[in-house]
Amino acid sequence: MATNLTICGICDFRQTTRASAVWCSECDEGLCQKCTEHHSISKATRGHCTVSIDKYKKLPPTILEITQTCKCHSEKFQIYCNKHDCPCCKKCIVDTHNECKDLIDIDDVLKEVKSSNAFVDIECNLTEISENIKRIRKNKRKCRVGNKND
Repeated sequence: MATNLTICGICDFRQTTRASAVWCSECDEGLCQKCTEHHSISKATRGHCTVSIDKYKKLPPTILEITQTCKCHSEKFQIYCNKHDCPCCKKCIVDTHNECKDLIDIDDVLKEVKSSNAFVDIECNLTEISENIKRIRKNKRKCRVGNKND
C-alpha cells in the first residue's frame, strides 16, 4: 500500500497537490479526477480497475497489505509458480525458479480465480453470511428494546 493515498501520485510527481478521487491497485497510487480521465484512456492503463478512495479506505488491513510488487526486486509480479505456490517477478524466475516447470502468466491465474465456481460460491456464501449477521443484529436490538419496556 502506498504511504499517502489521499494525494494524487501523478500530480505529486509533478510537484502539484491534488486530492485523490480513486485508487489504482495496479499502479499502486491514488489519482485525482483529471488524472483518472487520462488513466482510463491511456493505452497502458485503460484496462486497470480503479476504486473510489472512500471504498478503498474501508477495505480490511489484510487486503491493503497485498502487494503486486516483489519485495526482493521491487518489480511487478508477472508469473505464478505452481510448484512453490507464489507469484514471481522476472528476476525471481531467473534467481530462484529457473528449474521450475509449472510457471503460469499471473494474469491468466487471476482470470481463472475470478471466474472459477469456487470464487463465485465463496462470494455468494459471504453475501449470505453478511445478510445473516445483519438480521441477527436487528433481532438483538429488538430484543434489547423489548426487555427495557418490561
